[in-house]
Amino acid sequence: MNSRYLMVLFLTFCAVPATFASPSIKDIRFVTGASLGYSNFSFSEKLDHEISFPSINIPLAMTFEDWQVSANLQTTLNDADISEEEDTGKASRDDLDITLGYRISKNWTLFGGYKYGNTKIQFTPRDIDEEEDLSITNERYKQKGPFVGVSYHWHFEKAGSLSLSVAFADLTANNVFAENTDEEEEEETLEFDDLTGAVSGDTRGFSYSLSWTMPVSSNLLFQTRFKINDYQQDIHYNGVEFKGIDESFTSLHVGLAYVF
Repeated sequence: MNSRYLMVLFLTFCAVPATFASPSIKDIRFVTGASLGYSNFSFSEKLDHEISFPSINIPLAMTFEDWQVSANLQTTLNDADISEEEDTGKASRDDLDITLGYRISKNWTLFGGYKYGNTKIQFTPRDIDEEEDLSITNERYKQKGPFVGVSYHWHFEKAGSLSLSVAFADLTANNVFAENTDEEEEEETLEFDDLTGAVSGDTRGFSYSLSWTMPVSSNLLFQTRFKINDYQQDIHYNGVEFKGIDESFTSLHVGLAYVF
């Protein structure tokens, strides 16, 4: 089988946990690389606007026949600026996916694994004085748990490989919410902005990913990937239930990978 075609298969898996080497390949093969891009985080019940980060994605995959295991680390390169009604701040994000997959046919792959994501934000009141460092507060939105999915691949003789992936995640959410500093009239009904301290929840939803890979040389490939995590979080707090809280994370990355 053409070596460039095999490389496209390897790298596609790194971009989307899905594609595998031909069953005729008996040796263990590895893929690693790096891609740069931007990520956007949205949590409309807590934040007034989306957060945009410059980010890097580093994959590492190992293949053997129709099986493959991979890890993808994605992290922000610089903190993003936050602007709320009463606060400004900085935000960062880290994600890690560990995936095991099996190719069931030429075009279809089943996969599953474990994911972790953590968004950290430091808020500073707009009217803070230089000596009031203790007024700085921190929030954290952490999620972890299993996911399962399926992907489909199109292979083109002169245009590389295109892959579409869909996965379902069932995650545990561990949030730390700072006290709301907005000046509002006191209300009897507990609202989402009133939640403070450690707040746990259940997060479920789907991830969608579209990737394209193209060989550059015998061992080097170009890759690009667009991914959407579309989740809803259910929270129980002091006898009050908040259901279907929208939380999304999107990313677009372009880079290179090496097969050895």
